[in-house]
Amino acid sequence: MIASQFNVQAGHPKAEGGVELFQNSPNPFIEMTLLWFRLPAVASVVLRIFDAKGKEVSAKQGTYDAGENHLVLHRADLREPGLYTCRLETPFGSASRRLMMY
Repeated sequence: MIASQFNVQAGHPKAEGGVELFQNSPNPFIEMTLLWFRLPAVASVVLRIFDAKGKEVSAKQGTYDAGENHLVLHRADLREPGLYTCRLETPFGSASRRLMMY
């Protein structure tokens, strides 16, 4: 089951170390969506997007400040409409969310 593989949770998944990944907005989306997250300190992060079969279809990385940050995910970053899992990986831990593209 993909959900257990990525530890998808309801609410605001909070990993050990204080990392939070909030639900993307809008969700579902058509052209673009914002992915908000909170970090306890400045860090290099990787956001990986997986399709419904668990295959990685996109990855974005960068260095972000402590506090709330966001990434923009565009339709072109994904293969086709459907259900995806995004996983935020940081030195402090990781958190996952599901998102839907129409």
